[in-house]
Amino acid sequence: MKIAFLGAGKMARALAGGLVRAGVVAAGDITCSSRSMESSRSFVDFVPGARWIGENAELFRTADVVILALKPQHMATALPQLRDASAGRLILSLAAGVPLVRLADWFAPSARLVRAMPNTPMQIGLGASVYAPGRTATSADLALVESILASAGKAWRVDEAQIDTITALSGSGPAYVFHFLDALVRGASALGLDENLARELSLQTVLGSATLAARSHLAPMELAAQVKSPGGTTLAGCAVLEENDALNQLMARCLAAAKARAQEMARES
Repeated sequence: MKIAFLGAGKMARALAGGLVRAGVVAAGDITCSSRSMESSRSFVDFVPGARWIGENAELFRTADVVILALKPQHMATALPQLRDASAGRLILSLAAGVPLVRLADWFAPSARLVRAMPNTPMQIGLGASVYAPGRTATSADLALVESILASAGKAWRVDEAQIDTITALSGSGPAYVFHFLDALVRGASALGLDENLARELSLQTVLGSATLAARSHLAPMELAAQVKSPGGTTLAGCAVLEENDALNQLMARCLAAAKARAQEMARES
């Protein structure tokens, strides 16, 4: 099986590396093309044995699966030129805010389209990805797509109508976690803790807590209750988060804003 990446940025490199590590495909069966020669060189360096192809139509014609890892704003210019080359190809799009109906406008009617939303922890094999099929994708196509995405984490099939919400949750979610980490470090530093120690403690606390939640059958708030002793420090701290439902309201606004932007991007594509 030959897999081609149109776009060679961090997400493309992470997924290509996952495919090779998981044995889904050999490095020699992976090709890439990019507007940036620097990105293309980084891709080939990251996946030794992969090849760069300079002509996008050739990239399509020599592949069984094409993974679109372009920036969404470049698609309207690049993809219509590949309409003929896309005929009969399985095409997996990783682009945020570009719906299947728009992809279908750009590609040949016989192209089999699948839309996915990965996230950046894919870089370390811990990605959370979803995928939604276009009308011409087969059950075999979807099984292959799941194996591709799962090579760098976990993958779930969803309806396309859910993808904007999922983009706001898991697509953008790593950034929310990084903001929380930064806030922990800043808060502890302001109370006099050495910044490096504050960072290490914050990282290990978030890592340990997420791992515990992943391994537990308990809901997050049940796990939180296990840390809260009556009259203790945790209860005092959590009272601030819970005051006027502050944290829940903040996250609801955050997710709604990200979803609204994903919907705007779909209209702009």
